[in-house]
Amino acid sequence: MDGIHDIGGMDSFHELPPDQPDDASPFHHEWEGVVQSLYITGLGSDTFELDRFRYTLEGDDPERYLTVPYYERWLGALETLFVEAGVVDAAELRDRAEAIAAGEAEVPDVDDPERLPALLEGVREKYLSRRGDGDPAFAVGDRIRVAKRHPAEHTRCPRYVRGAVGEIVADRGAHVYPDENARKGGDDERAEQLYNVRFDAEDLWGEGCTDADGLHIELWEPYLIDREAE
Repeated sequence: MDGIHDIGGMDSFHELPPDQPDDASPFHHEWEGVVQSLYITGLGSDTFELDRFRYTLEGDDPERYLTVPYYERWLGALETLFVEAGVVDAAELRDRAEAIAAGEAEVPDVDDPERLPALLEGVREKYLSRRGDGDPAFAVGDRIRVAKRHPAEHTRCPRYVRGAVGEIVADRGAHVYPDENARKGGDDERAEQLYNVRFDAEDLWGEGCTDADGLHIELWEPYLIDREAE
């Protein structure tokens, strides 16, 4: 999906903030940790797929995407997914939120540590998408071009490499194909070959635009075109 989320290589976002210490908290506010816990609960309990979560985030309004905090975007996506799965009712969720904001209800305190190992294992399984060795069409050392497509749906192929030529440096085997998995939600998962492809940084960003020599990115086989077959 060519949305506002795909900002790699874009200008006018000013300098990045300085790196935080290694022991710094990933959260600026306590509620952000609660949202992270909701994500772990939903993903680990098989309520939604990882690719479906990303796809839902990408569908956010562009102006809202750029102006609201990171975990507020996450919260909106999680609410949508939990409603879609029938875990909560949209009207009930809205009424509960309004009651809590008005001081007429309290946020429930749920403490179930015995369930955490199973949830974390479920999350781990979602991120381990490998489905075997597959039947690769390309080999390490092949020079390939990335197809220049502009899908209306979810994709893990960033815009800045579309149309660019790179070299395959590793074959990762067959993995769940995210473009399709985001729509189907885990039903009849389709696996496609995944490769690590190296691009010359100058080809992507232009001379003098980066101090890097190259960029490595993981790309699924349907994104790639045999350069010699153009």
